[in-house]
Amino acid sequence: MATTHIKRSTSASRLVNYAEKRAIKKDGLNLDIQYAKNEFKQVRAVYGNPGKTQAYASRIAFSPLEFNPQDPHDQTTVLAVAKEVYAKAYPNQQVALYEHADTDSLHVHAVIGAINLETGQKMHGNWHQYRDHLVHITDQVCQEHGLMVTRPDPNRHEKRSMAEIKLRAKQQPTWKDQIRQAVDHTMQNPLIRDFQAFQDDLKQQAVKVWERGKNLTYQLLGTNYKSRGTKLGLDYEKETIFNELASRQTQSKTNQQPKRAINATNEPAQSDPDRTPQLPGHSDSTASHGQNVAGSATATNRADRSTGQPPVSDDFKQLRRQQQQLTGPIKIDLTKRLRGLSKADQPDQSRKSDRTQTDPSRAGQNHPDHQPAQQPSEPNHSSNDGPNR
Repeated sequence: MATTHIKRSTSASRLVNYAEKRAIKKDGLNLDIQYAKNEFKQVRAVYGNPGKTQAYASRIAFSPLEFNPQDPHDQTTVLAVAKEVYAKAYPNQQVALYEHADTDSLHVHAVIGAINLETGQKMHGNWHQYRDHLVHITDQVCQEHGLMVTRPDPNRHEKRSMAEIKLRAKQQPTWKDQIRQAVDHTMQNPLIRDFQAFQDDLKQQAVKVWERGKNLTYQLLGTNYKSRGTKLGLDYEKETIFNELASRQTQSKTNQQPKRAINATNEPAQSDPDRTPQLPGHSDSTASHGQNVAGSATATNRADRSTGQPPVSDDFKQLRRQQQQLTGPIKIDLTKRLRGLSKADQPDQSRKSDRTQTDPSRAGQNHPDHQPAQQPSEPNHSSNDGPNR
């Protein structure tokens, strides 16, 4: 079983210096391993393509269950397998191989020249493409040699570099751990249901996050430390975060719908007994309101509803009796007065009728009585004031 790694470097000589110091065995492809640094430099000068990227640093580590780091035969076998892997992966490029046995597992460091010897062009692509290409070939070669093939752990939700692993072994926190802890703390809050709330909560914890294509990028505020979610682990990738937020929104909507339905069915059918004392008027206002609403009911229902009402209170009956006692004498006195007025009007009406019958000839004549009465004019005092002019 072998694990692989690859990353870009701006100095091929620096990679060679690091790998050559601890090497127990070394070999090369398309170069003389004894003069690796000079040959890398000569190829860059010949093709006139110096650029920033000079080489790629790669590593293949083998399981201690299959190879013993102290066994010379295993050391030779591991170097041969590694050389075959890089020969198939990068057949037209310079590769310097250095085998190390300073850990629990045998591993081979490879310095890969960035320039293709046939085209004179540099390697094009990204880190993921280079790694996937190398992993595929490594698994193929291991199967051919009867070695175990590395299977990705589905439960591995975090990705850590070698530097992080070493710092964690020393119980020293890293800036990536700070980002992971902030994201974990934010996602533990069930009220975080959209990306805007996710961003705002992380900002309070000194972490900035934004979308970048298919990934999320996290950065510690006030520093230049930033990392994509794919490098932090599966739990911090864009797809995982967005799926979790979407499921929370769906769950909140489904939880609200039953409550609204229950309230809609119960509110019209039930009355609030606590509101009855606050309504003005009779104490049985709730029952009377029910009668008005059910005005379209049948006569039988009305009869049943009336019998079911509580009796009128004794105080109300006593008030009715007092009103009857007070209004009784007033009604009698008013009746007497009206009778007296009607009797006084009867003689006048009889006289008018007699006059009409005895002198019918006068009915058609114009009487001066019908003319409007003239008002007395004011006395003329002009004669007393002297002769008229």
